[in-house]
Amino acid sequence: MGGRGVLWWCAVLLGTVGIPLLAGVPTPAAIVTVGLEAIPDQPELSASEQERLSALQAVQRPHILSTLSPDGTTLLVAVDSPLSPEQLTLYFLDLPTGDLTEATDLLDVVVSPAGLVRWVDNNTLHFLQQGVFGPWEIVTLNRVTGIVSRTQVAPLGEEAGEVLGISPDFSRLAIRVYDGDEDVVFLVSLNTLQRLEVARLPQDFTLQPPTWSANGQYMALVATATDAQQLYDRSPNSPNFASTVVQDALGRTPPQDNPFRQHNWVRLFDLSQSEPLQVELRADLDQGDNHGDNHGDSFADAYFSPDGRRLLVKRHRPAHLAGRPHPTYLFPDSAYYQVYDRDGTLLHTIDEPALQGPYESQGWFLGQDQLLFWASAGHQRPLWVYDLGTDSTADSSPDLSPDSRADSRAELSTELNPALRPQPRQSRLRPLPLPPGSVDPAALALSPSGDTIIYGFSSVTQLPELFRWRSNDPSPSAPLTQVNADLQSVNRVQYQPVQFATQNGPRQGFLVQPEGQAFPPQGVPLVFWQEGGPGFSMANEFAAEVEIPLNLLPNFGIAVLVVPLTGREGFGSAFYRGQADHQNFGHIDLVEGRDIIQQVVQMGWARANQIGVSGCSYGGYFAAQSLRQFPGLFAAANPQCSLLDTLTEWQLGYSALLSYLVGQSPMEDPAAYIANSPLYGATAITTPTLMFHGTEDFLQIDVARNFHDMLDAAGAPVTLYQFEGMGHGISDPHFQNLAAQIQIQFFRQYLTPNSY
Repeated sequence: MGGRGVLWWCAVLLGTVGIPLLAGVPTPAAIVTVGLEAIPDQPELSASEQERLSALQAVQRPHILSTLSPDGTTLLVAVDSPLSPEQLTLYFLDLPTGDLTEATDLLDVVVSPAGLVRWVDNNTLHFLQQGVFGPWEIVTLNRVTGIVSRTQVAPLGEEAGEVLGISPDFSRLAIRVYDGDEDVVFLVSLNTLQRLEVARLPQDFTLQPPTWSANGQYMALVATATDAQQLYDRSPNSPNFASTVVQDALGRTPPQDNPFRQHNWVRLFDLSQSEPLQVELRADLDQGDNHGDNHGDSFADAYFSPDGRRLLVKRHRPAHLAGRPHPTYLFPDSAYYQVYDRDGTLLHTIDEPALQGPYESQGWFLGQDQLLFWASAGHQRPLWVYDLGTDSTADSSPDLSPDSRADSRAELSTELNPALRPQPRQSRLRPLPLPPGSVDPAALALSPSGDTIIYGFSSVTQLPELFRWRSNDPSPSAPLTQVNADLQSVNRVQYQPVQFATQNGPRQGFLVQPEGQAFPPQGVPLVFWQEGGPGFSMANEFAAEVEIPLNLLPNFGIAVLVVPLTGREGFGSAFYRGQADHQNFGHIDLVEGRDIIQQVVQMGWARANQIGVSGCSYGGYFAAQSLRQFPGLFAAANPQCSLLDTLTEWQLGYSALLSYLVGQSPMEDPAAYIANSPLYGATAITTPTLMFHGTEDFLQIDVARNFHDMLDAAGAPVTLYQFEGMGHGISDPHFQNLAAQIQIQFFRQYLTPNSY
């Protein structure tokens, strides 16, 4: 139930079928289909506002496609639009000058690289990809001569399976062959095409992409306990009550019998040896377990140092939830990191509060003796450097084992206040001096020596660009690229960190206001926004889509208040698991939101009739469920791609996730599922409501139509826009432009602003 939509790459025209738009405003209780057959009337934004909207939604996003060239001067980068990712341009980035040289000839060559493109020398690039028509190929191209060589490889033959990765020296492929109930993993020599079996595992378990030393001699594989395919299957393959994923989510499986613990391991290989497997670390044997509770912390991911001497491993603590007899491995509540040598000896345990997010944290070797970490921390996503120093197994943070945990309700407060927590000893973890905002971990390049980092970065006030950090000049840098320099002046917003009191403790967030608006604001229209998920962090980043309107609404006079509530990453393990503890789902974060909105009114930031709510997926659920639980709290609501019926979702969708959140199945506790479904209390909702939903959304459009009809029957002004061909979110740029205008005009109409 995440918040960002899948990509839809077909260009379409806008249209309506059924009830038309009248003068740009839908009739009350309309269901308006936006599709192929006609062009609807546009909401009446002024010409200058239309121009600004188009500019904001045309912001480009840089990606890093390659390693650094051997001389450290060049990267291959791609630039696209978040709303049109298929329309990208390739460039060579000259790091000394920041100049981008368009690589037009490469667009038909670099199609879908598997991993980073690698430089053979300062002019030659080498990479693996699956060709447009199916076969895999190893591509070599010379940027000076323009000559391209393609070598087709068929490592799977006629077998069903997948390519997992290729070694940095392009000598071996790792493949997985689907073979009945048990899949087989092979290394394939590209010189001899001989296969070496390295693993067998159940078909429903996932292997992380292999990690290699720089010369390809050493490789590590991780079979994860947290990415089982069953977790993501939907009807007709959705799990039933007796399935392993549902039983794990409900805490019904003893650790010694839990397959997600039994089949979780890390294997280290020395490919120069006749018997390559050197070490196996297993979660069910508690090797290197951080707190020795005999539950077996999971291995989640691994990264080799460039020389292959050490391995950085990410570990997950299974969640121990109140009222459940056993931990859940598929839904861990925190993470930490460990460094092993090639013999499997534990050298370091890095258990820092800043890095505990189970999913939104990642680490790499920065040279040989430092680590680089990215993680969500509060509502920022910064970078940290960790100095390994001398080998030591000492833990760098206080004990956080289950026995040491306080009641989760108390922890929800104390985790936000470092003064109330036991303080760790001197930490080796130091943040890089970045401004508030978000680093993009998918746009990252590190020099082999570790003295240079190139990273993508944005915030609500900084449009996306690439930046550079150098160890000999650690001060904050100016943008390395100028992809969006001409559009920076179009984005007229300001950022302010904020904090509120709730019955569960303080909650920290930020307010995005129109440029020049006083802070604290007084009597201004304001929209309270929540991200999809639950679980995902809510970060300070540039976003101008209707699903994430951080830069959209404030540029048109409507402030956006962003406050992560219980259940989000970035605030510690108790905060993260708080929705699932004590059967808090559908209640705890909504109460916090109510407390915050009441304070906004008490402080005079906005009047009660000036506050709206919006979000997609779980954010849409939050909006709709708030209307049901707290009538009159919001003056207008814009639930999008929303979860509205937990009973239907358990039967036809993500059964394991709902089992984890609710703590019971609907067969055991149907009242809880009914109480947690906006649909079943919709007859009491009279708040003006604007709904967006894709006809191909995995959250069924029929449920959205029923919710619309119930609001209509209750007398609420309600309009549902159903976007033909769209999945979970509006991924077509033309539809996004239309939806943005509708969203702006809707909140202008119902949040009683003074003027525009």
